Amino acid sequence: MSEEIPFAVRRGELIDRAVATLSADARFPAGWLEGSLADGSADAYSDIDLHLSVVESAWDKVWNERRSVIERVAPILASLDIMGVFGVGCLMEGPVKLDVFFEREGGLASRPRIAVKRLWGVPEIYERFKVGDDLGDAAIKHALESNVLGFLQGATWPVRLLARGQLKTFLFCEILLVETGVIPLMLLETDRRAFHRNMFTRAKLLPPKQRDECARLVDRIETSVRGGDRIAMRDLHIEIHGKICELASAAFERYGLEFPSRVENEMVAFYQREWPI
Repeated sequence: MSEEIPFAVRRGELIDRAVATLSADARFPAGWLEGSLADGSADAYSDIDLHLSVVESAWDKVWNERRSVIERVAPILASLDIMGVFGVGCLMEGPVKLDVFFEREGGLASRPRIAVKRLWGVPEIYERFKVGDDLGDAAIKHALESNVLGFLQGATWPVRLLARGQLKTFLFCEILLVETGVIPLMLLETDRRAFHRNMFTRAKLLPPKQRDECARLVDRIETSVRGGDRIAMRDLHIEIHGKICELASAAFERYGLEFPSRVENEMVAFYQREWPI
């Protein structure tokens, strides 16, 4: 049972302490969870995405003292401001992973939210939220294009790593290519939030057949590298590259994007010609 796993027990206890401590502070009229603990995709090892509504009159003081606010719940072991938002990523005593997002009370309706799990606060506050599972085509297209073109513009990396003798780095990057390239593109066929989900939970959301296919790819990567078989590494990378191009081309068409059609054949020729054997 997940409630018996120490990680989940500590997480639950920290959430309880956060509610007890911060709900009593008038500067925080509402607190809620987002992310996997709100949308139902969490498991016993999921982290906490805690959001705090802050009254306008207290905003400057709260944000300036943000770490002190969080440490009222538990000591912080390490923390870093989250770029682009008013948030702090924290490793709390325990350890427990906690991200805290501070939101101005007057701006709660300014952005869409995938899912919200209320911890405290009157219903009128939550009625202002724009909650819905669909991100909208624009956000999906941006994530799809950014991720795929990011992979493709850097597609010479396997040859460069192997030519430099960086075999372990090659192994890491090849597995990461399956996790961050193949898996979300497969998931996007049925889940419009695929590229916005936590990368460590996406594989388990795939249908069993696709999940097994990806697991076999990773096993084959490990076997080829462990055996030092450069030809097997090359052929498998070409297969993975082709899978990404196949899935991405179909996804680009669905979302009205233009896939760079020359890239697959050009790169296959490059791998066959210059792969370090």
